[in-house]
Amino acid sequence: MKLTSLTIFFVLLLLAACSSGGGKRIVVMSSGKIAVNSQDNKTINFEPGGQHNELEMNFGGSEKVTVTVKTAGGGTTTYDVPDNGAYVLNLKSDTMVGNLVNYGSAGRPGSITGVQLQHMIDSTQDLLTGKNASDEKKTFWIVPNSIKKISANKDAKILSPYKLIPYEVDVDKDGKAPETYKFFTNKQKREDLNDLLKRLSK
Repeated sequence: MKLTSLTIFFVLLLLAACSSGGGKRIVVMSSGKIAVNSQDNKTINFEPGGQHNELEMNFGGSEKVTVTVKTAGGGTTTYDVPDNGAYVLNLKSDTMVGNLVNYGSAGRPGSITGVQLQHMIDSTQDLLTGKNASDEKKTFWIVPNSIKKISANKDAKILSPYKLIPYEVDVDKDGKAPETYKFFTNKQKREDLNDLLKRLSK
């Protein structure tokens, strides 16, 4: 009986080790209705439209996953997900841009100086054309019908164009805020740019 209990313990320990931080998480954002196919959890049924929708797909293991998108008109597109981590699949009709949210050590954004405001304007103008999109800088430019790896951390928070950035979050024992990425449509980002330009002109 002791051997059986010990064996079960080690099996559970092994499973926990294999699942911890591993696997793939895909955040799908669309213009239209989306649903995971009831017969195949790697296939998305997509009906293009005007309403924003999103869903998450989670896969364990380290092997490559191929996600298939089937549209109502009969079209089929596949997307390869080779590595573990968090991904965004853009099925929207507009390009999406995003970046890592920079929280301070207190877990909340700081005030913005005039120089920082000008830098934000320049960065936004570049990002709208994909000029400064960079994995190293944690800035992303995702055209329609494409997929992009956002982080090696499967559990990174990914905020869609219609979710607000939390003003304040809890930091961990090392004083770090949770890894959070915020995405916008290009249309939204252009509107933000106009607001920044108005602030600068005051």
